[in-house]
Amino acid sequence: MKGEDFSLYDVERAELGEEFKLALSRASDGANVFIVGPAGSGKTLMLRKLGLYLSRAGRRGVYVKLEWVKYGWGLSDYVSRYGARSRELTGLDGGVDADLILLDDGELVWGYGSAYKNLLRDLRGRQIVAAFREIDMDAAALLFGDGFVIYLKGEPAEAPVAKSPFGFAFLNKSAEIIVI
Repeated sequence: MKGEDFSLYDVERAELGEEFKLALSRASDGANVFIVGPAGSGKTLMLRKLGLYLSRAGRRGVYVKLEWVKYGWGLSDYVSRYGARSRELTGLDGGVDADLILLDDGELVWGYGSAYKNLLRDLRGRQIVAAFREIDMDAAALLFGDGFVIYLKGEPAEAPVAKSPFGFAFLNKSAEIIVI
């Protein structure tokens, strides 16, 4: 079952452990949060539960599933077509003026950046809580700013790799580096 197939009732009842509590704490404080893990590890479910809890705290946001975005769309195009679906999935009631963006399938930005350039332009300056199968820390820092990374494990997929060939995103930070 895919993360967007769960009802909000099931999302609320899902036990996501310490990773969720940490992500919620950071997101509640206004930090960007990047959830990284293989397919089936619970990224979308965690993203939706974060949206539900943040909406109850009065935050205005939008759930953006990148695979639903068509070439050249900006945030207003997405909200006009999927705003109601976003509310169904997260409880967040935000529009184009939302200050919080829940970004699902974030890894698509690395491979298809030109398709998302208008959307990415519209997301600048907003808090991003995003789910990625893999993350390029340099690109994430350039596009969204610094963020708190949470790695989810899944079976039988391997642990996700943080790609950071130049290490710019790690200046003055500690990091886990995987040498291939």
